[in-house]
Amino acid sequence: MKKELIVSRVYIGVLIILLLNDFLFKSWFSNFITGKLSDFTGLFVFPIFWYCIFPNYKKAIFTLTGLYFIFWKSEYSQTIIEVWNNLSVLNINRVVDYTDLFALMVLPIGYKFDSVKYKKNIFIKINPLFVMGLSIFAFASTSAYTEI
Repeated sequence: MKKELIVSRVYIGVLIILLLNDFLFKSWFSNFITGKLSDFTGLFVFPIFWYCIFPNYKKAIFTLTGLYFIFWKSEYSQTIIEVWNNLSVLNINRVVDYTDLFALMVLPIGYKFDSVKYKKNIFIKINPLFVMGLSIFAFASTSAYTEI
């Protein structure tokens, strides 16, 4: 496991922005920027998270993340969402917005993230398992849907 990436200031900072955006900024502002911010931050941390767990599959993880994001943001995923919501107590939702695909440009940045030369102070002394749990919570809550 490449736990050093998940405890870097950059990863944790982007994860915090994702959480703040999804739990505060979207309800406060609910605009174009908050929607795109979730896409950019999510596409940065999600594949890095999985790469930390499966370091031998970096190319596949980043490629599949991009392909899944394209599918998820298209109308083709609606049937799967409806089936899931009929079977589950946790409903999910997403907005079909093809401008979200601009966020795919963050994938190459994330892909190169582990090749950056690190200084000692770039890491935070925190349990990687805590950051992983927080990451999973962020990924799951990004798609959570509540009816008003």
